[in-house]
Amino acid sequence: MKMDPRKKSIWEESYEFWVNQSNGEIPKYRLHQIESLLPILDKHFKFNKIKCIETGASHTFKNDGALGLMFAKACNLTEGEFHSVDLDEKVINNSKKFYENYKLNVKSHLQDSVEFLNNTDFISNIVHLDSWDVDLKNPIPCALHGWKEFVAIEDKMSIGSILIVDDNWFGGTFVEWVYPHNPTERIDITYPILGKGALIWHHIKDCKSNWVKLSEDIIGGNVKLVYKKYKQ
Repeated sequence: MKMDPRKKSIWEESYEFWVNQSNGEIPKYRLHQIESLLPILDKHFKFNKIKCIETGASHTFKNDGALGLMFAKACNLTEGEFHSVDLDEKVINNSKKFYENYKLNVKSHLQDSVEFLNNTDFISNIVHLDSWDVDLKNPIPCALHGWKEFVAIEDKMSIGSILIVDDNWFGGTFVEWVYPHNPTERIDITYPILGKGALIWHHIKDCKSNWVKLSEDIIGGNVKLVYKKYKQ
């Protein structure tokens, strides 16, 4: 078999590292999300050093997918900087051990993510918002939290920066929603969008903003929203 002589991009190399370290524990829908994300990053991310913030600290493959491992690897490969923030002390302690296990340089913060984003002087060029668990029976709190995170960080990101918002479902999707110790319930999404980025999606779609959407509004699954800042 003839080998492809093309050199792997930083994102491809980081993706392979993430997958290879997971021992097959990453949920399939997370893999599908990132398979859609990689071409966007390869095409639109133009910075030499990757400077990233994740809200909602990655700490396990099986439960949260631990996508932060891919971002942290990319930051380390480019001599950039990676910050991870979470309000839960147990989660942040587990996250520190998780990243240390892979010998990655990560700055972890035990803090409310909105407070951290409001007060940080770190200039990031990629931000992954994933800090509030979605409850599709009560979706407003997580959407409001995501909006507050966006407002806190958007002016601190330079032109060309990428914003990613996890866990969104578009109208026409149905979800088999599983509750602890309770039967699964089918939830039909009848609003245009529900999830962590719902208010951000509406704002950028309906108002003048400094952002352009790069992701597709895909019906039928859990979707990451991806935006690029095109003006200050």
